[in-house]
Amino acid sequence: MHIAVTGAAGFLGRALLPKLAAQHQVIATDLIAHPGDPPIEICNVLDPVATNALCATVDAVVHLAAVTWRDDLSPRENETLIFDTRLKGTHNILQAAQQTGVKRVIQISDLCVFSGYENDIMVSEDFIPRPATEAHPLSVYMSELIGREYARLSPGLVLTLRLGQLVDPQTLDASARFTDGWLAIDDAVDAILHGLEQERLNSLERKRFSGMGEWGIYNLAADVPDNRYSLLKIQSDNYGFFPREDFAAWREV
Repeated sequence: MHIAVTGAAGFLGRALLPKLAAQHQVIATDLIAHPGDPPIEICNVLDPVATNALCATVDAVVHLAAVTWRDDLSPRENETLIFDTRLKGTHNILQAAQQTGVKRVIQISDLCVFSGYENDIMVSEDFIPRPATEAHPLSVYMSELIGREYARLSPGLVLTLRLGQLVDPQTLDASARFTDGWLAIDDAVDAILHGLEQERLNSLERKRFSGMGEWGIYNLAADVPDNRYSLLKIQSDNYGFFPREDFAAWREV
């Protein structure tokens, strides 16, 4: 397949690109590139002309584009950029994908949408998100709603993966203490690759999300005892993905 990746210069994008390029033809896009990165094309997801041109050339999109807080901007400027990138950027990508016939957009979301629940409550995809009202978690939740709407308009187009806190076990300090929601970067990459293999949601998935359109949404964190995040759905036959890293060494510190 021809696959575009937005936000490819980020932590997850840089981990994803080598595995993705081994199986597919990839267009890696971002606003910047770090020294030593694979070739990255400039594509601003806030520019609908650019997103239309990008989607017109590919079969699928992995949408990672997001921004983090910058010390050189004011709080208002930071919040505007965070909301614009998540909301306008997601809308532009999904609208372009719908119009150009892209088969699948994998939208990367975040388990921070459940931060309003008590830590001793196990949450699943059936729970109504309760994000904090800061720019990052709120923009994440609102971008999911854009994904849900485009899934209603174009059944099977959108697959949303809510990821936990990305951690690289290869560089993690041995004295670090595990916290709920950790997810190994390699497991996040493999879950995305797995999602690209599923061109359309099957009939059981459509039934399960009756009334919400063909929108696949899954929680993903490390599979550990007393997990705060239910993995029953992502491990079911509908998706069939099992994270491998359980951070046992760090849970026993």
